[in-house]
Amino acid sequence: MTEHNSIDDQEGISPHISKSQQKRDLSKLRDMVQELINYTNEKVRSLGVEEITAAVLLARRTTRATVKKRQIQYITKLIYKSEPGVIARLTDLFDQKNVKKRYQKIALWREGLLKDDGETFSLIVADYPNINRQYLQQLIRKATIEKETGKNGSASKKLFHFLKELDAY
Repeated sequence: MTEHNSIDDQEGISPHISKSQQKRDLSKLRDMVQELINYTNEKVRSLGVEEITAAVLLARRTTRATVKKRQIQYITKLIYKSEPGVIARLTDLFDQKNVKKRYQKIALWREGLLKDDGETFSLIVADYPNINRQYLQQLIRKATIEKETGKNGSASKKLFHFLKELDAY
């Protein structure tokens, strides 16, 4: 009978994480939170926790360094104590491979839209039905005119930014 209790105790024990490792993890998480404050609202909302979103928005508004530092520590604590999926979504936001793939996809969209094949436009509209189609077509027209005239204007950049914001949802 004592063997049975000791087996149950051993199965219930989680692997021990050293205090130093916990500090390293929290330091890394704190650095991520400092960067998260500068991200767009859509990315912050993609974490899926309203309390964290509200805390990040409050941290953006604070100007005093000590208050901001305290708010960053609070956000770090919220994320650390939340479910593991939140931390996984946060690391996905900062994963450079995902960011690079996303920018490549957006660049392909822009090139497809500028080539004037209606296929890319219809794919984007199908994936994002609430898109402002008129504004998108206006950006495409302006960027196409700039490309034909050889100017490096802002329309192509605006189109890229619009597609980037669209993909953030």
